[in-house]
Amino acid sequence: MCYSLNKLKKSRSGYFTTANGRKITFFLAGTTAVGLLLINFVPHTIGLNYYKNFIQCYRDGQPLPISEKVNERFRRAKEILNIKKDNYPIETFSVFGFDLFNAGYTKSRFGVKIGIPVNYDYDSIESVKWDQIKYLNKDINWDTENGKLLKHSIVLTEGEQIFGLCKALLQAQAHGVILNSIYPTFSFITIYTIARYLNLSLGLLARPLSLRMVMYTILGFFGYGSWCFMKDYTQISSDTEVDKRLSALGPEFVTAGINFYDKQLSKNIALRELMGDDTYTAKGNVNYILRQKSLPLTIRKSFFEDMCRKKNEELASSAI
Repeated sequence: MCYSLNKLKKSRSGYFTTANGRKITFFLAGTTAVGLLLINFVPHTIGLNYYKNFIQCYRDGQPLPISEKVNERFRRAKEILNIKKDNYPIETFSVFGFDLFNAGYTKSRFGVKIGIPVNYDYDSIESVKWDQIKYLNKDINWDTENGKLLKHSIVLTEGEQIFGLCKALLQAQAHGVILNSIYPTFSFITIYTIARYLNLSLGLLARPLSLRMVMYTILGFFGYGSWCFMKDYTQISSDTEVDKRLSALGPEFVTAGINFYDKQLSKNIALRELMGDDTYTAKGNVNYILRQKSLPLTIRKSFFEDMCRKKNEELASSAI
């Protein structure tokens, strides 16, 4: 049922139910939609250098440089993936923590920034000055069982480091940046369009504000849920595809993948006990409450273990 404009103007719900109010609402909705797109897209394109400077690791006020041996391994990772120098700009920099970080979009002229943690410069447990290392500005008791586990898990072999660098480069080649920029805008425009249609077709602008607030709340949960689903599904699909491409690089990458994810899980378990928080589960996966923002590390490790078992079975059957 449609209502006349005069009836809407007589509504006691406020200015935003009038014709002029609805025009302003439409303008604000459009501004919000564009803002959601830019908030997600700008840090990976125009603001990429500012983003990098914000999360970069500094020492004595200066960016911590990447050692030559790590840069050499990074060059080898690019050669393995056949990434040429003129494909897109790639820059490495140091980041806090023990995990790789990547920002940027390969289809933009701003290129990609790969953040490499300081533990990629470790050669062996004996060569590291453990008393100088902190995590989240907290001292770590390296003499405990979990402290020793953390030591072994953050010192990666050369093959494991190249595996991790290849994984970061493949993640940068995915379309997550552009898709994750579109998803919130698409969800917002969808729920706004539905709300506008229901207001006009059911005459809700002439009804009590509380009734519309119930509708807005329901639509808001629906929009947030659809955004979470699209974002998480994209990330999990990307993680799955990256692991498949890594496993196709050869048996040494399958073995390195098992060891890499095993050390990731051990690191998370050790940090869970040492730091006393629930960022990670007892098995070492990232602890998500309602969402699943990435593929669990236990599943990623199991994938490479299955690949290794299949290759061993193929070798055994061919030898008979």
